[in-house]
Amino acid sequence: MPTLHVGGPDHEHPTPEQMDEWRRWMSPPDNEFPAGLGLTVLLGRTDDAAVGITRIEAFTTGFRFTLAVRLRQALPGLGPGGLSMLVGSHGPRVEIPLEERLLLGIEYSDGRRASTLRDQMPAPGAMADRPRLVLAQHGGSAGEHSVDHTYWVAPLPPEGPVTFVLAWPAFGMPESGTVLDGAAIRAAADRSQILWPPQPAAERREPPPPPRPSSGWFAEPPA
Repeated sequence: MPTLHVGGPDHEHPTPEQMDEWRRWMSPPDNEFPAGLGLTVLLGRTDDAAVGITRIEAFTTGFRFTLAVRLRQALPGLGPGGLSMLVGSHGPRVEIPLEERLLLGIEYSDGRRASTLRDQMPAPGAMADRPRLVLAQHGGSAGEHSVDHTYWVAPLPPEGPVTFVLAWPAFGMPESGTVLDGAAIRAAADRSQILWPPQPAAERREPPPPPRPSSGWFAEPPA
């Protein structure tokens, strides 16, 4: 689940209804079984690297896909988790040089766009009749030669082209676009199965403090 920093310019705390709406916007609904599109798409490749989409699953509120990255050889000098850092979503504080990052973007036929170069997550209460496009990373797996990261996109696209934009200059992949059919994604969403009504989010409770010895230095809590 993406990290949430709540509060607008006046630091207003969102209402429970706004929080529920935000969760439905930022994550796949957990009361649905998605429908797959049954396709894989190669977005770019060179002699030493390949980037593509291995799975697309559609829900009533958006779709989820897996970004697959494969390298012929491990990168010298790149420590554990380094390849994942090059591929993953990049917030404003990421210090990896821009030319080394894998950049991924999506554009809908109505002009809405989102990318892994995100400034900040939309806050609760920001929904509108035409909500902004969300591209949120939701985890995955990585090694020295491969990365599989899952992304959530919402809302569903309108009918028309859905363009995936890829750029990874460090691996010889200039900016390029790959077009999928928005109508096909919407048709798959119609096949998503709703399992049960949405359940209210559980109230978050602070865990109890850990047990302490009955005597000695560790018996006293921090000042």
